[in-house]
Amino acid sequence: MMGLLVYKEKLKNFYAEHEFYVNPIIKFISAFIALTLIKKNVGYNDLLTMWPVIMGISVIMAFMPWTIIITALTAIMCINIFTLSIELGALVVIILLIMLLLYFRFTPTQGIFVLFVPMAFFLKIPYIVPIIAGLICTPVSIVSVTFGTIVYYMIAVIGKNADAIQNVASEGTNAANLNTVLKMISVNNQLFLVIAAFIITTLVVYFIRRSSVNNAWIIAIIVGGVVDCVVILVGALTLNTEYSIIEVILGSVGSILLGCIIQFFVFSVDYSRTEHTQFEDDEYYYYVKAVPKINVVAPEMNVKRINAQRKKKKNWK
Repeated sequence: MMGLLVYKEKLKNFYAEHEFYVNPIIKFISAFIALTLIKKNVGYNDLLTMWPVIMGISVIMAFMPWTIIITALTAIMCINIFTLSIELGALVVIILLIMLLLYFRFTPTQGIFVLFVPMAFFLKIPYIVPIIAGLICTPVSIVSVTFGTIVYYMIAVIGKNADAIQNVASEGTNAANLNTVLKMISVNNQLFLVIAAFIITTLVVYFIRRSSVNNAWIIAIIVGGVVDCVVILVGALTLNTEYSIIEVILGSVGSILLGCIIQFFVFSVDYSRTEHTQFEDDEYYYYVKAVPKINVVAPEMNVKRINAQRKKKKNWK
């Protein structure tokens, strides 16, 4: 355990010393993965799906704020969808504009979830999203998590039904095209089930994490993973939605493990040295529980040059 704590401290020190270089690398990797997923699922624009263009855009985004990165990725996705169908592109733009306006209004500092949620779905680790949101954010992060979930399902629906959309568009029936797409999205029970599960899980994790019980973070992670799994499975049976039970269970277990890793790096405390104190003023009595953080100083290596000392002794003789 001590070795892991020392390793964590080394990572924190490395990030603090090289933050100027690490942040652009993280943004570059995130943008590259997002653009690759857009290319794979809704890559209908030949120019924007060329690998040199993707690399160039990723490099530019590496030096941009997260807000601009999310806006730019949204615009690129819309351009690809416009290439498939003008009517569908207009519909997606309207939906995304409403989402972005609400996003900038309520959660401008937690917008990374709009990017992270679709990536988590495509990487097959979606159940970690509400756990992370509940651990390190506030309940307002539900807005960003919901928007990210909607973006993923929009991309998934369009990608799976691209042929049908193109056939309707080729017939020139604009109203039928819009009705087809709206029906595909509005009757998607899986979308509403996942949003409900993520909202419930985020709130459960947040309120347990904020409690004063020992090991609150670990309890929040485990309970959150179980709640997410139960809500999705019960909802799938109720709404007759296709879900793999094994996939949901394994995904929930994986999210619990990932949550524990995040907890180790973000919140390390020593409950064995917990102290309780109380005091009062003219109006209130205060009961305080103080839990010390685990702070480990990374060992420093001192290198002694023995050969140089031997040379000095030899010259003295």
